[in-house]
Order: sequence, then structure tokens, then C-alpha cells
Amino acid sequence: MGSVNDETGSGLPDVAVSLEGGPDVATTRTVLSDQVGAFRFVAVSPGSYTLSARRIGYAVEDIGVELQPGESRSVSLTLDTDTLQLEGVVAEVSAANRERARFQTEPGVTARVVEGTTLRVLPGLGEADVLRAVQLLPGVVSTSDFSSSYNVRGGSADQNLILLDGFTIFNPFHLGGLFSVFNADAVERAELFAGGFGAEFGGRVSSVLNIESRGEAPEGMEASGGVSLLASRLLVRSRLPDAVGTALGGQAGSFFISGRRSYFDQLLRPVTEFPYYLGDVQAHAAIETANGGQVSITGYVGQDVLDLGQLGLSDSGDAADVLRLRWNWGNQVIGGRWTQPVGAGWMAESRLGFSRFSERLAFLDFGDVRFESGVDQIVWRGELAKDFPGATSLRIGLAADNLRYRNFAEAGGTTFIDAEGDGLLGGAYASLRWQPRRWIIEPGVRVDAWKTQTVVSPRFAVKRFFGASENMAVKFAAGRYSQFLQSLRDEELPVSNDNWVLADENIPAVVSDQVQLGFEAFWGTGWSASVELYGRTFDGVIEYNLAEDPNDPTDDLQAGDGWSYGVDTQLRRSEGSITGWLTLSFLKAERTFPDPLVASIDELPQTVSYPPIYDRRINFDAVAQYTTASDFEIGIRWNFGSGLPFTRPVAQHFSWWHDPVRGVAGPVAGVDEDDEDDEVDLPVTVVLGPRNAERYPSYHRLDLTVRRSFQRSWGSFVPYLQILNVYNRRNVLFYFYDYDRSPPVRSGFSMFPFLPAIGVEVTF
Repeated sequence: MGSVNDETGSGLPDVAVSLEGGPDVATTRTVLSDQVGAFRFVAVSPGSYTLSARRIGYAVEDIGVELQPGESRSVSLTLDTDTLQLEGVVAEVSAANRERARFQTEPGVTARVVEGTTLRVLPGLGEADVLRAVQLLPGVVSTSDFSSSYNVRGGSADQNLILLDGFTIFNPFHLGGLFSVFNADAVERAELFAGGFGAEFGGRVSSVLNIESRGEAPEGMEASGGVSLLASRLLVRSRLPDAVGTALGGQAGSFFISGRRSYFDQLLRPVTEFPYYLGDVQAHAAIETANGGQVSITGYVGQDVLDLGQLGLSDSGDAADVLRLRWNWGNQVIGGRWTQPVGAGWMAESRLGFSRFSERLAFLDFGDVRFESGVDQIVWRGELAKDFPGATSLRIGLAADNLRYRNFAEAGGTTFIDAEGDGLLGGAYASLRWQPRRWIIEPGVRVDAWKTQTVVSPRFAVKRFFGASENMAVKFAAGRYSQFLQSLRDEELPVSNDNWVLADENIPAVVSDQVQLGFEAFWGTGWSASVELYGRTFDGVIEYNLAEDPNDPTDDLQAGDGWSYGVDTQLRRSEGSITGWLTLSFLKAERTFPDPLVASIDELPQTVSYPPIYDRRINFDAVAQYTTASDFEIGIRWNFGSGLPFTRPVAQHFSWWHDPVRGVAGPVAGVDEDDEDDEVDLPVTVVLGPRNAERYPSYHRLDLTVRRSFQRSWGSFVPYLQILNVYNRRNVLFYFYDYDRSPPVRSGFSMFPFLPAIGVEVTF
């Protein structure tokens, strides 16, 4: 193990550290230093080695290391600034390097990386979007153009753990899901763990997405920003003066603060009231401490406001025919992280943070109509890790989450929903990693204790390397995962927010057993490929009970189970003038719930099974990026997906009219009590077919981004053009059925049409 520092003694992250030599002189092993500059190699045979460190903007550092049998060495490397080395090391900090480092050191996790520089080239909705970029990765399904929400390997969207520097973002969307809360200027990278993650991960059962804030700032101060179709934004970052770092108890550090706001409400104010705006602020600071440690702080606050209060007034000030409402929602996050070597080869990490999502909807003309929801989390994590002689390492940790939620709805003096709950979720985990020659074997276990349930989650992963350079591997992972917080969001709606609930006596925790088998290979200049098969079960998923008893507060929800299986493939090129990836995924998923409509009919099945809305059987993505000699950047994405399931109405009929006073009934309309000449319309009943038994037509779309960089003495500016749905494919969002016409007529509502957008980014 060891550390890499710059000339000031500050730890350097993302340094490519290579170990070459020993008994097998043809083999070179490479790892990346972490956020505080620490790195480690395990399962190293005795012998003489050359240790090399490379990072963009720094001179290469090589030292000799002699390792004796049973010896564990700690090495410190210092890199000097050397901008002349740019061309030689530019590839060493790419996403492929990070993925390859995980390939060489992690036995089971399926990790996919999207760098911040890549985000800005990928087509988004008016501007770069982290979550829309994640939708391009294998195993990830998006169900609608109108939402940046996503599903991973047959799991629902609320089963994805989304983190900002390790702290939870509960509802990471603006405008009801249209785009994410993450400002791409402030993102260093996004890393998705789609499966096989170790015992240190808890809280969700489907995937983990960690968004990392931008790291080390340049000397002096740098400002960057832009204006897009959606919002204007500004980011300022700088190194902390040495005196400031010392005053705060550290040695050196850096910070950034980023702000973003939509501008249509201000731009149109002289002409008309625009009812919606959004704003968010993200900040991050890091200070290096003595002996290779680091303290970092991350903060985020964001708010969406939809205000139709003024639009509902006529010129005279009277209420017009517009439903006046005020709807606001947003996230708040603050957290700190401390990593520090603590002697005898141990590395300690601790995190403490607070996360909140809240939402409120009120109708201004109806004072007794309001809806509220919210969820809070106070989180603490503590971890110790150490490498031991004999190619063994140990990782142990504790976790404590204080969780609280509330959902409330009232109208007309009646409270329809008033649900709340809280509790302490405790966790403990341990994993042991053994790395004999060409193998990585990692058993682990996690225990999560909630007030109504304790779940023991064993996990196991193994990887076997092949090839002279160990650039190919077969891996296997199996484990159990649990989740005590679920959302009641209806994923079939294109725009909606989450309503979270905690497990209690009536709501079970989700428990998922998972297994996966995969093959990975790296070769040539930046080429890699992977194939992975997986299977999952989901016990304890919930949905609304359509046959609830209004007088029984315990039957609002019902629990079910499900399963999924599939295969994900990826071919990727990360170096050269043309980079990108091809992905092809197959998925089959199913959910099973009690059927409340036949609960009292013994002759009929008591459950209903159906494919969920995100059961996209075939999903293909082709992503390419090309940088020309004239500073043009071109990004292209083409996606094909087989049809998503939906429930088809098969008929409608009129209900008979019945007058219990006069004792008459018949297939005719009733009479309005206030006007005997006015007949009341007959109530119409729609007959639905089997749940999600039909499929929409297949989906496909081509998106394009073109950027041109202009360098000036004061900085640079980059105008760009984005075009979504270049060939104007009319992809179906949902159907309408008109049974009043003979024959009945089906019509549809499509997703994004041909949609161009322009913007500009500036750095100075």
C-alpha cells in the first residue's frame, strides 16, 4: 500500500499506479489512487519491482521496490508538476482506466463509469444530464422520454440508491422527472453499480449510482457556466490558500460552488407571468490532513415551484376558469466525509450527513385541499480497512440511519391520507478478500436491523483471471439485499414524484436474492467487452390496494413479489479519435400481487401476475463520440427498444339507471332533479383486458450533439447544438380508445418529436 502526493504534500486522486517486475516480468498491474491519494496492491509475490505513478499534468515517478516473503510495504510517491507530459498520460485517467482498475481489484461488482467530460458530449434535454447518460448503460431501461428516471435489471426506480458523494438524493429530478438535479459542470464522474456490489452497500436492492463532485481545483480561481434551453448556470472553483487550509486544521484544499436557475419566468415577466421556475445550488470542499487523510464537505439545495396563482385571475381580479394551485418540491443535502490512515496499515473512513425531500401541493381557491409528502434521513457510516500479509484484506463497518416520512392529503374537510413513521436502521458488515495467484475470492455478510425485521445478507464473489497479462476474467457473484424504504410512485405516469413509506407491521421490507455470472476482457488500445447473465427475486414489493376498506387504515397497501432475469453485453472503445460503446440487453421481469377483485371468489385465482412497465425485452444502444482536428466534438446516440407492456381497454358499457325511491330501473338515463327535461348521462364502465398483456410498438430514436470549442486569451467558449429524435420518430407514450364511435377508434400520444436546442458554455 502507499500514497501519492503533489509537491505541497496533498494527496492526488486518480493517479495510475503500475507495478511491474517480480517473478512474472510480462505482467503489469495497475490501480488508481483514491480521493486522498491512497493505493494498494495485494497478492504480490516476493521479488524486485518497479513502481510507476502517472497523472495528467505531472511528471512520471518511478521507484524500485524490493519485497521479501511475508513483508508488507508502505510507499510514498511525490509527483512534480510537468505540463509537457500531457500527451503521454492523457489516457491514464479515462473511464476505461477506472473500470479496468475495478476489473483488476474487485471480484463481483458490475461497474460502469461515465466521466464528466463524456457527459457534456452525450445528447441530453437541452443540456448535459447525468441520469439521461446513465440510461445509455447496459441493463438500464428508460420507459419515457419525459422522465430521466431509470430501471436496472428488473428493479423498480425506487430500488436504485442515488448518491451525491456518498449521501442520498431521494428524488433527483426537476420538473416531475424531466431532467435531473445534477449540474453536469459540477460532476467529475458517475459510477453505476448494476449488480454484485459488496457487503458495504445497503439500503437498496437494485443498483447504486454514485455521483462524484469535481475534484482538485486549478491554481487561482476558475469560473465556468452556460445558458441552455432549460436554465442558466455558473460554477466557481479554486484552491484554498495555504493559510485557510492551516486555519481549518488541514494542509491544503480546494472548493467549488455551483448555481443554476431557469430563466423563463424572469425573461417573460414584462409580457406575461410564467408559472414555473427551478433553482439549485451545489457546493463541495476538500482539505488534505496530515499523514494522507482528507476531510470533505458536500452540500446541495434545490427547489421547483409551479405557481398558477396569478394565472387564475381575470383582468378585473376575479377568479377565472383556471385551477389556481401552488406546487413546490425539492431536496436538501449536507454531509461530511473523513478518511485517515490510523496506523498499523489501517485506513479509516467516517461519514455523517442529512438528506431531505419534501413536496407540498395546495389549491388557492380551496383552503381545505392540500397534499404533502416528505422523507428525512440522518446517516452515519464508519469503516476500517486493512491489507494483511498473505494476499488478504479485511473491511468492516457500521451504519446507522434515522429515517422519517410523512404523507398527508385532505379535501373538503376529510383527511384521506395521514401516514407517518420513523425509526432507526442499524447495519453492520464485514468482507474478507483473498487474492491468490489469478484469483480474487471475497466472502462477506451484512446485517440490517429495523424495528420490525432483521435481515442477514450473506454475499460471495469470485473472479478467475486468464491470459498472459491477466486481461480476461470470469466472475461469479451471489448475495442477498434488503430495503426498508419504498416509494409509491406510479411508474406508468410520465411525470410524477415519489411518496415514500417505511416498513412497519403492515408494510414488509423488500428482500432480493441475486446471482450473476459474467466474462470481461480488455485488449488493444482502449478496447473492452463484457457479457453478464443474472437472475433476481424481489419479495415484499408494494402497491396500492384497489379494494381497501376506508374504515381500515391497515389495508391501504398490499405486498407482492417478483423476479427478473436477463443478459447484458457491452463492447467499448475508450481511446482514439472515435470512442463510445455498443450495448445489447435482454430482460424478462414479472410481478405478482393478490387480486383484490376476486378475493371472495374461491373458484378464481387469488393472485395476478404481469410484466411491469419497465419489462423491455430487448434494448440496444449505440453511442459514439468524435473529436475533429478543428475542435468540433460530435456525439451520437441511437437507441432501439422492444415494446413496453400496457393494459388495453377492450370495451365499455353503460350502467343501468336505478331509482330506489320509485323502485324503477332500466337501460335509460335518469332525470336531473333540478330540470326534469334534462337527462343525466349514463355512467360508463370501461372493461380492461389482462393487466399489461399488450405491448406498445417498438421504440427507436437518434440523438445528436455538435459542439465547437473556441479558445481565447481570457478562456474559452463552446456553443453547441443538440437535436433529439433527428428523424422525428413518433414513439408511443400511451393510447386513447374512443368506444363512442362505431367502430371504436384508437389514437395515441407520442413522446418527444424532432426537438432541437442550442446553448453555450463559457470558462474563464
